[in-house]
Amino acid sequence: MSHYAGFCIHRSEDEFGVIEVVDHRSLRKLHFGSPVEQSSFYLNAPLRLVFEYQQKIIDLVEAFANGQPHLRILMLGLGGGRMATHLNMLYPDWQITAVELRQAVIDIAYRYFQLPEVAEIETLQEDALTFVAENAYPFDIVIVDLFDSEGIPDAFSSADFLQQLQDQLKPAGLLVFNLWNRPQSDPQQKPQPCPASGQILNHWQNVVARSAKMRLNRYNIASSENLILAIEQN
Repeated sequence: MSHYAGFCIHRSEDEFGVIEVVDHRSLRKLHFGSPVEQSSFYLNAPLRLVFEYQQKIIDLVEAFANGQPHLRILMLGLGGGRMATHLNMLYPDWQITAVELRQAVIDIAYRYFQLPEVAEIETLQEDALTFVAENAYPFDIVIVDLFDSEGIPDAFSSADFLQQLQDQLKPAGLLVFNLWNRPQSDPQQKPQPCPASGQILNHWQNVVARSAKMRLNRYNIASSENLILAIEQN
């Protein structure tokens, strides 16, 4: 079935909406009932990252890790599991916990996107809000990549949730967000965060301004509308 200029090889629906897997010649893509790509990988080079924002997150993680052999990573939002797969390839001894709301998405990541079935990658079907409210075991690195078909759900930009995220980190930890910029009609204009992204950015700017042990960096991704936010505490 032709779909999104490709061929749909899987379509299912759960209580949260439609999930589609679409092949485009050399690429396989994941969609949540809209043209927005939730994940993508090269069919002939599955360990190569497709998106620049993913590589930026990996670069930030590697710089923070600085060769440490054993780290605990929390990923909120799984998609096709491409970053989890890539980190497991680079650092097979790291323990990765991926929290995903939709069991169907987890199943698709294993079946269609080659997420490794290894003990070092733990996938949990759970609401990220519930997980961060109840988890008592801190992580070295937390990666937040929480999107639905419309963007970032409002609950994930609330002050309570963002404070609970900080509580997930060890005293020396790294928190990374994949956010969205608002498209600009004039390409010469500086990209501006969409409302939820702006709320998250403002929260962390205020937190970091009050702490000598934290620093914040933001990165506008040139090839897309992604905004990467990195908060490091030590």
